[in-house]
Amino acid sequence: MIFISAEKLHFVCYLSIGLLSLSLLTKCSKIRLVGPSRCAGRVEVNYEDRWGTVCDDLWSIANAEVVCRELSCGSVLEAKKGAFFGEGKADIWLDDVQCTGTELSILKCVHNPFGENNCGHSEDAGVICSEHLRLLNGTNRCSGRVEAYRNGQWKRICRNDWEAEEVSVVCREMNCGIPVTSTEVLHFGEELHLDGVKTTCVGNESSISKCSFQEFKESCVDATVLCTNSKPIRLKNGTNRCTGRVEIYHDGQWGTVCDDRWGMQEATVACREMNCGTAIAVRYKAFFGRGSAQVWLDDVECTGHEKSLSDCLHRGFGEHDCDHNEDAGVICSDSVRLANGTDRCSGRVEVYHDNSWVKICNSNNWGDEEANLVCRELGCGNAKKTQQSFNFGESGLKGYTNRCSGNISSIGQCTLKENTARCETVSLSCSGVPPLRLVNGTNRCSGRVEILHDGQWGTVCDDEWDIKDAEVVCRAMDCGTAQTAKSSAFFGQGNGDIWLDDVDCIGNETSLLHCRHPTLGENNCGHGEDAGVVCSADIRLVNGSNQCSGRVEFHYGGRWAAAYNVNWGRNEAAVVCREMNCGDPVKFSGSFGRGGLAGYKVTCVGGERSLSQCTVGQYPSNNRIEDAGVECSGNVKLSDGNNHCAGRVEYYDKNQWGTVCSESWDKNDGMVVCRQLGCGSVHKLTTSNEFGHGTGQTWIDQIECNGMESTLAQCQQRPYRDRTCNTTSIAGVICAGGLEARLVNNKDECAGRVEVRHGNVWQTVCDTDWNLNKAQVVCELLECGHAMNAPGAAHFGQGSGPVVEANPSCFDNVTSLQQCSLNGFRSATCGHDHDAGVLCAAQLRLVGGSGQCSGRVEIHYKGQWGTVCDDEWEMTNGDVVCRQLGCGHAVSAPTSAHFGRGTGPIWLDNVECTGQEAALTHCTHPGFGENNCGHGEDAGVICLGALQKPQIALSPSPEVNWGEKVEITCTVLSEQLGGTFVLKKTDDSFKIEKYSENEAVTFTFPAVDFGHKGSYFCEYQKKLPSQVIYYPQGNVAELSVTVKMEVPSITLTSPHAMVIYSPDKVSVTQGSTFFVTCSTHSSYPGGLFYLTKSNTTADMKTAFGHSIFFVANFEFPLIEYEHQGEYTCVYAVNISSLTFRSVPSKSLQITVVAASSSSVVLGVLIGVVVLLLVLGIGYFVWRRRWQGVGAMVLFSNTFGGQIKHDEEDRNNKMFNGRDPNVQVKEHGHSSGLDDKKADADQDNTVERGPEDLAGRVCYELEPLVVT
Repeated sequence: MIFISAEKLHFVCYLSIGLLSLSLLTKCSKIRLVGPSRCAGRVEVNYEDRWGTVCDDLWSIANAEVVCRELSCGSVLEAKKGAFFGEGKADIWLDDVQCTGTELSILKCVHNPFGENNCGHSEDAGVICSEHLRLLNGTNRCSGRVEAYRNGQWKRICRNDWEAEEVSVVCREMNCGIPVTSTEVLHFGEELHLDGVKTTCVGNESSISKCSFQEFKESCVDATVLCTNSKPIRLKNGTNRCTGRVEIYHDGQWGTVCDDRWGMQEATVACREMNCGTAIAVRYKAFFGRGSAQVWLDDVECTGHEKSLSDCLHRGFGEHDCDHNEDAGVICSDSVRLANGTDRCSGRVEVYHDNSWVKICNSNNWGDEEANLVCRELGCGNAKKTQQSFNFGESGLKGYTNRCSGNISSIGQCTLKENTARCETVSLSCSGVPPLRLVNGTNRCSGRVEILHDGQWGTVCDDEWDIKDAEVVCRAMDCGTAQTAKSSAFFGQGNGDIWLDDVDCIGNETSLLHCRHPTLGENNCGHGEDAGVVCSADIRLVNGSNQCSGRVEFHYGGRWAAAYNVNWGRNEAAVVCREMNCGDPVKFSGSFGRGGLAGYKVTCVGGERSLSQCTVGQYPSNNRIEDAGVECSGNVKLSDGNNHCAGRVEYYDKNQWGTVCSESWDKNDGMVVCRQLGCGSVHKLTTSNEFGHGTGQTWIDQIECNGMESTLAQCQQRPYRDRTCNTTSIAGVICAGGLEARLVNNKDECAGRVEVRHGNVWQTVCDTDWNLNKAQVVCELLECGHAMNAPGAAHFGQGSGPVVEANPSCFDNVTSLQQCSLNGFRSATCGHDHDAGVLCAAQLRLVGGSGQCSGRVEIHYKGQWGTVCDDEWEMTNGDVVCRQLGCGHAVSAPTSAHFGRGTGPIWLDNVECTGQEAALTHCTHPGFGENNCGHGEDAGVICLGALQKPQIALSPSPEVNWGEKVEITCTVLSEQLGGTFVLKKTDDSFKIEKYSENEAVTFTFPAVDFGHKGSYFCEYQKKLPSQVIYYPQGNVAELSVTVKMEVPSITLTSPHAMVIYSPDKVSVTQGSTFFVTCSTHSSYPGGLFYLTKSNTTADMKTAFGHSIFFVANFEFPLIEYEHQGEYTCVYAVNISSLTFRSVPSKSLQITVVAASSSSVVLGVLIGVVVLLLVLGIGYFVWRRRWQGVGAMVLFSNTFGGQIKHDEEDRNNKMFNGRDPNVQVKEHGHSSGLDDKKADADQDNTVERGPEDLAGRVCYELEPLVVT
């Protein structure tokens, strides 16, 4: 056995640690820049042996400063966003990086867990560093001590031969304008450990590296510069150089800064940039008067470590929503500052003397009075009683001793004397004012938050109160880490004033008053809203990604100490997690940096309640020992689900895990759980025992979250007032991160780029073979309704990471997709420019209306029907709903539960549609379930219904006679009546409009002519407040206008026998006299009768008669043989310049025979009598037509017999007269016919006689009137 002495044992231990450290040092660098030079490019970090990029969300000059320092690349010049140096490949490792600017590595800054981001490579961050040059210890980035990078190491530039040419090159290279001429020698400290060089420049070089260098072996005084700065600031209208309205110079013009988000961090940067002391206060609302011209900056957000106000995050120069009533101001100390402290009220004492800052030496002249003087001057109360333990380091500034006497208010009024010898700088820690206290808690580090103002204690309102605000309180109280932020007077109601409201902290402030807040005393609260905190008291986790991870520091021996990573294991980590109320240890190795505190070796059994109960022992300190770190599970977990993002909710409190009663479990509660676990948004809540009942405790308090909390512990927890919790109902949740697929990069969670999960890795889907059926599977899995579109070609932006195929076996149904998520997908060869996407749309219905196209709007989401709130509800929203349901356009968008109150969740609120969206869920809205409404605000819609084309009908028929009355009726089917009908003709400008509240309207033509013939159709339009709805054009109906003429009659009249008859054949004695009579019933007057003989016109006479009966007599006074032949009658009329002829009458065959002279005389006499008789009959008929219905004219044979006539000659006709009361409106038209010689032969239908003739006329030998 070999014995080793204690000294040798220590040596072996140190040697082992040293070798381990050497192996760590030889590992590859964890950060690089990919770009045009070693100090400019896209930022990439190495994680799990893979290089990945950094997203530019929250990317700032402070982040870039850390990168430049880590890569030994000098000062930061610019922080670039938007893939300025090109898009990277593969992973995006970091997002939401927030550095203070002092970290040694970007990996030590606050950021999301590796690989968790919501970015694409188009957001890759980059930096531009000065590379060959850096300025140190200046008041801003354009002043300081000069160092140059030469031969792989930094060297200080000596002041020897340091002239205007060299200074010009430095200012130009730093993008800092031109040098400031100064008569005094600038002093920004010294760095004695670096070698010195002397440089000589011509003055036109683009970089200090282009100048000549010479090693300088003699005593070197550091060269300094002071440049104008491209964006300098000034303070206007104040009482001294360090107070006033903040103004910044840009684009050749001074402008102001808006006070939105203006706070102590921003004031600290402004004071430093102005070479003033500590920031004492901020001022809002143009406290120092209103500026003029531009408002250059708005929404400025600084960490407090930036060198210049323009380096802080802001909207962009000139981008704002302010006016000069919101100009920001600042009050800085003009003669004293505390440097390098833990807060603004602690640090190294430095005084502004003879236009430069000097340090105060810790001499016999420095005492309590001087310390209190400085603390009061800085608004920090009095000095802490014990000052010996404070040491805030040394600076390279000149040292001075002080001598104060008399009634003075500022250290600057004391007599200062330079101390040429080396001296120790005074370190000072003030108590801070206004004081802060925690009241009514269980220990000194929990309770109701109260602050002292104007000599009175007052409370803080819980509006906007969250864990970041609690962090500031716990830090200010020296109480470790914030565990919960309590609201609603959890620690009881306070008294007196409510000093603060709407407190908005970043989390790194040193005082609650440094956070954004309204004027002290301005609030809209009562003491029932008093805020409180619970801090960890004696333990804290530092530099972690959340409150349950980080470097372990604990309160021991009256001060904070580090736990060394010596024999640090699960037992020790379990005690830390328990004391922090953070559940179980997940990781107890790894480094969260070194804090620089004195440390101890800690040994625990594992069951202790506090780290202070463990064995704490001294351990030799050296640079190779790391501080211990831990990562806890947190106080919430999901059990018995498929993964850590789905399952039964279990909550850690009072040193034990327990399930949560689900009686009041809602989406807000589930949202906090998913956020705390890094699992995205809530997909679905469960309140049954879907994931089992679990074992152990069931927490029966009612948990009430508002959804904005970062941990479940921050939510209100109180007993049920009127009932006990049914512990058989256990709360559960399925977070979006626990599903097999998700849709990303879109405002709506039911639309976006498709990503599928295998294990904990999310992969995009190639758009090859991607179709609507496969997209539908994703929509069903997410319970997002129906797939409406399945776009490819990276429609929703390019993703990152692996790409998989849209294999049919994986996208056949939801089960197959879940199975592939478990077993893995097949890799694809396509790039991210082919990423597939999907647009789902939740199912809609209208309830409580008159039909399927009107009612209360309801949405089916996550298996449940819910309503839509009427906030921002407009006609454009209704249009989208109607179109999605196939109900045409919206007529009305009623609000205030017009169709009755719904039940269940209110799924949507503040919906804003343009009117062009394919589905209601594609419109802008805060998110499903996000609302501030009740069912009394349920939105509704009334739609037109499906737009049916109007129908057309013609009466009496599509084919009518010239001069007849025609009615055209347009009819439309619509749920909402009341619109304008339009009658039009094709290929014509004809147009008639009529408005009707009914479903039909009739257009009347009193007497049609040829101009009315043509193709007619109906249109229907409905005028809404903001638009006109045009229904589809109706079908075409053809209207034909014709002239139909009756076949005329031909008769023979013999004056000898006083006979009118119409035989087919007749023999006439030569030399006798007789008449051939042509007659017809016609509605067309003014015609001509043609008597034809053997198809040749023999004679022509104008027809005479009235209204419906027209006649013409053709006389044969002395008939001769040449008159014999076959005779017919034809009736002809002219209408609209066209001639229309009837068909010929039946033929009459006349034969001439020899006769005696007496018979001739008798024939002449008979002819005269017959002519008179015919004229008398015509006159008699005309008179009797107007003398009453029912009269009948009969002609009887005077010889006692009735003459037989053809059937058609005795047929009587009726005339359909027009109603004189009908109002007619007829527009002008043109008329014309294609055939100028239209012939009556074209009409097959015989014209009917008038139907209102007062009786029947029979042609007999003697008239007989019968009434």
